[in-house]
Amino acid sequence: MTSLVRRSIPPVLLVCSTGLAACGDSTAADAEIAAEAIEEDIAAEAVDADAADRHEAVDDAGETAEAHDVTEDVPEEADVSGGDDAAEADVEDVAPRVVTCADEPPPGAELPDPLPSYALECPTLVPGRNTITSTGAAREFLLVVPAAPVSAESFPVIVLWHWLGGEAANFVETGEVQVAADAQRFLAVVPEAKGDLPMKWPFGLWDVEGRVNEEVRFFDDMLACVAEQFAVNRNCVSTVGVSAGGLWVPQLAQRRSRILASFLVLSGGVGQDGDWLNPVRGWVPAGHHLPALVLWGGPTDFCGLEFQSTSRHLEDGLVAGGHFLVECVHNCSHAVPPFVPPPGESTYAFLWRFAFDHPYWLRDGESPYQVTGLPAGAPEWCGLGAGSAAIRVGSCEGGILGECM
Repeated sequence: MTSLVRRSIPPVLLVCSTGLAACGDSTAADAEIAAEAIEEDIAAEAVDADAADRHEAVDDAGETAEAHDVTEDVPEEADVSGGDDAAEADVEDVAPRVVTCADEPPPGAELPDPLPSYALECPTLVPGRNTITSTGAAREFLLVVPAAPVSAESFPVIVLWHWLGGEAANFVETGEVQVAADAQRFLAVVPEAKGDLPMKWPFGLWDVEGRVNEEVRFFDDMLACVAEQFAVNRNCVSTVGVSAGGLWVPQLAQRRSRILASFLVLSGGVGQDGDWLNPVRGWVPAGHHLPALVLWGGPTDFCGLEFQSTSRHLEDGLVAGGHFLVECVHNCSHAVPPFVPPPGESTYAFLWRFAFDHPYWLRDGESPYQVTGLPAGAPEWCGLGAGSAAIRVGSCEGGILGECM
């Protein structure tokens, strides 16, 4: 009965609003229809069996990817006959490094493409709301600037894509972005949706390629104008999406992997061939390996789409491509992730830190977390690699459906 109920819900009408906020009002009635189906759908035995299968598959893929990464970094003509010293040197060459975006790229490191240029004249940007012309249309975004910037500062940039029922200001407020920018010293660029798409961002199978390219151009134009006015650390440009924004960010990451250093997806993901319950564009191998953080609200993360499925589809593509990833799985469905930060930090400081800990010039599949483990402040329900996270336990605000309704 559960599967029949789910198939009766048009996915295009029910993409939920957020992992940081509630669904749009238009989704509420249909979400109520889905509530009983979701509750019945979660059997502990099935979840455990599925998790075991995933861990086994990930272990096999991880061994293959690890072997591939090591051989890539050893030249074909390398002389490995130099005894123990030579062997130790080879291991050191491929060992993960503990670095951040504040470090200078080492000699010979792969660097990002030059930042985009803007075809028109950039307006003078101000903290708060700004308007530029992109692909012939007036587009708006919020700019968050850290307090008291000094001339010597070079800022990381994080572009934040909001959820279906929200706006840029909701992301800034709910994400405590100004507080985080002040403390962690970054620029936040928060686009407003154009308003011509029912799902806000062009991630669906029904969205034409021209509209996808228009949104990518908007990203380029925002970044170009920000970089014209502020000192930008071009080795540390990242992007974050939540719910509808989290379904868009993987599409952007594929197309701008030569500029982006990392990306974070909260209750988002991609589609997969044959998964008609989740009619979302799939993952296409990116030109540059991007460290990623993939977070969702467990097996009940449902609001028109099954976000556990879309998140796992994304993970499958990342693992196959040799990308490093952090997986985080809470148990609060399609709702605000229940982060509990250390004293003195903003609620989502760990998310922003993920971006700062992964500069563009890391080797393929490399992360400092492979040496240090997850940093202090990371939730216990996060882990290194697909299938690694132990789902959170404990109470949630909003009940089993989170804030989907």
